[in-house]
Amino acid sequence: MLPYFGEAIRNLFKKPATERFPGSAAPKAAECYRGRLSYDPTKCVNCGMCIRVCAPQCMTRTIREIDGETQEITFTFDMTSCTFCGMCADFCSQHSIVMTDDYMMVSSDPKDFLVTGSFQKKKPAAPKFTPEQLAAMKAAAEAKKKAAAEKQEEKV
Repeated sequence: MLPYFGEAIRNLFKKPATERFPGSAAPKAAECYRGRLSYDPTKCVNCGMCIRVCAPQCMTRTIREIDGETQEITFTFDMTSCTFCGMCADFCSQHSIVMTDDYMMVSSDPKDFLVTGSFQKKKPAAPKFTPEQLAAMKAAAEAKKKAAAEKQEEKV
């Protein structure tokens, strides 16, 4: 018991090992720290790869038609569900998603944990063929392939 008491007395006169916070500026995060993500909608091409690789499914994409040719695409990232694995940023080919070193995510309002961005894009062109036409074309191609195989078999 006595050695512990001596150590406690020595520690009373040592400089603290911790940093004073929030009394001073926030300490810098470690190198390669994966904190709150940042989304730049101007770089996004709406490929949806980030949504596919997100294990906790913390992001949603909503598409709202503005007029006959334009649509507004909104991505919303819910930081309360995010595991900060960085997969969305790694798979983003346009680098529109970046993991920042911001670790100060404290709030009583749930809306503070949402990262949202919107952009407008031309609506994709309507498909040239209906599903029935595509099925008929596929069947015709398979029949043609089968006939060619049979013809090749007759020659042998």
